[in-house]
Amino acid sequence: MDVQMVAQEFALTPSLREHLEHRLRLAFARTRNRIGRIVVRLRDLNGPRGGRDMMCQVSVSIPGRPEVVIHEVQEDMYNAIDFAFKRAAYRVMRLVTRKREVQREMPQGE
Repeated sequence: MDVQMVAQEFALTPSLREHLEHRLRLAFARTRNRIGRIVVRLRDLNGPRGGRDMMCQVSVSIPGRPEVVIHEVQEDMYNAIDFAFKRAAYRVMRLVTRKREVQREMPQGE
């Protein structure tokens, strides 16, 4: 699993990086062998003006399946990361499960 983290107009502090890596491990623990690449983009949409503007985008590539892209905007970057990873993990699990079900339904020997 290839992981790339990009912070745009936002400082990626050591504690934020640690939180991000921890959430990544928890969210994709069950599906990590099926994931090809994850790209996480963090961005402060309004800059120093404040407001509900911390964005976390998670893009997950699974070979043979459509890419999962989740955008989450919150006041706090930690919350944006938590919600984005929770939603992305749910979508990835559904894709992986759906792929397994389709493979099981295919008749053998034809």
